[in-house]
Amino acid sequence: MNIGPIIMEKRKEKQVTQQELANFVGVSKASVSKWETGQTYPDITLLPLLAAYFDITIDSLLTYEPQLDNHEIQRIYAMLKESLEAKPPEDVLATIRSFVRRYYSCYPFILQMGLFLLNHADLLPGDEKVKTYTKEAQELFIHVRTQSKEPELITQALKYEAYTALNLQEFDQVLTILGDQVPIVFPIESLIAAAQQQKGDQEQAVFTMQSAIYQYTTVFLSFITNYLQLLINDSKKFSETVSRGQEFAKLFNFKQLHPIAWMNFQLSAVFGYTQIGEEAAALESLEEFAEVFQNTAFPVVLHGDAYFDQVEEWLEHLEIGNQLPRDSIKVKEGLLDTVVDNPAFANFSNQDRLQDIYQVLRTIREQGVTNHE
Repeated sequence: MNIGPIIMEKRKEKQVTQQELANFVGVSKASVSKWETGQTYPDITLLPLLAAYFDITIDSLLTYEPQLDNHEIQRIYAMLKESLEAKPPEDVLATIRSFVRRYYSCYPFILQMGLFLLNHADLLPGDEKVKTYTKEAQELFIHVRTQSKEPELITQALKYEAYTALNLQEFDQVLTILGDQVPIVFPIESLIAAAQQQKGDQEQAVFTMQSAIYQYTTVFLSFITNYLQLLINDSKKFSETVSRGQEFAKLFNFKQLHPIAWMNFQLSAVFGYTQIGEEAAALESLEEFAEVFQNTAFPVVLHGDAYFDQVEEWLEHLEIGNQLPRDSIKVKEGLLDTVVDNPAFANFSNQDRLQDIYQVLRTIREQGVTNHE
């Protein structure tokens, strides 16, 4: 709280002494002195009286703004990620919950704190971490859905609520929230761009459509990544989907544009090929994964490229900006742990080829540990 300097500033503006303020409020001069130097705070029951005396709101007295802009949300989200590296997880969790209480009516922020809990549950304290923090995140999403007046935020919160229900194995609840039929997609970005173009703002229309395409390409690759796991019993369709996904990713340069999304796709292909007994194809995809991993600079941030040359400003205005929802160094460690010495590959006949891949990834891991030290 920054109330001490505010009291001092307003008292001097009003040209009254500490004793005169103390007399009005009904406390000692020493109490006012301690408030102004930050040694103590006024009793909460005195806040309305102090605010009335200085003719300001209580929020102004506390220098409290209940809303955060996107840049402030980005800063807090990044700070919390960094804190997980340097502070005890109990302290980070206490900070998260303190922020949630303080900005409970800032619904974009509350939405991001729910996502933070989901993305970092394994790094937070306690037992049954995933279940505990998924439930806590779900409560935040429900708060946004039921209290916010903004349709876009309500829609986002509803989807995230369904995601938490799925993780909590509340399958009927997922279908109750979302239904069991695929809704018709009606991309509003085309309407926005058309309106901008008709107004004569061609540059803004290009910006709008390019930002939409950038987002949808990543979503589409994620769709294919998840679709692969539904095709394990149809090896022909599985292989065809891998091939089409690779062509799509190549077309939009995902190795540089969004290497994390590309590597997730490759791993989905690897484990699918392993399950259907296609060892050679699995090793080929694993080698491609290792190559991209080796050439990816961590930490990873979202960015455009020569084709998507208009998206940087759009990324800047997202609630968490161009940072990944989860610390990309932790993403890196997770990807390595998923592959190296995974028992799913234990029965591969071509162990020499597999060990060559492992050696590349182990070297990267060791370099990362050295750099971290």
